[in-house]
Amino acid sequence: MTNILTQGIELATFGMLTVFSFLTLLILVTRLMSKFVSRFDAREKLVEKIAIVPARGPLLIAIISSAIRQHVDKK
Repeated sequence: MTNILTQGIELATFGMLTVFSFLTLLILVTRLMSKFVSRFDAREKLVEKIAIVPARGPLLIAIISSAIRQHVDKK
């Protein structure tokens, strides 16, 4: 009986260590990929920040009316 219990504990420990190792490896690879991709994404974010200008007053009204006009023309 003790032999079966020992084998069960060993199998459970091996399984938990395998899952823990896989998840740790997955987290590390995901972080590395994130850092690698962020190098290329940083340039695009900089362009987006420069390109975005808040619209206020008459410009905002012109943008909204143009969008409505395009939407109505598509119907």
